[in-house]
Amino acid sequence: MSDAAIHPPVRIVPIESKTIDSQAAYARVEAFLQQFQQRSTPLNGGDATVPAQLYKLRESLMEENVASVGKVKNE
Repeated sequence: MSDAAIHPPVRIVPIESKTIDSQAAYARVEAFLQQFQQRSTPLNGGDATVPAQLYKLRESLMEENVASVGKVKNE
């Protein structure tokens, strides 16, 4: 029997939200990933799904920042 059936995944419910621009979001995600890498080691194992999704988010935010800077320069 799988543990997933016995222990469902943790559900995170936000209690507050703030709007920030993509540059600030990128900086926060980047800082988190750097700290996460320092805490994690390959010996710990674990699920790599969340870090992989955060790396994709970081790349998307970087692309958005580059696009918005290019748009401002062209105006």
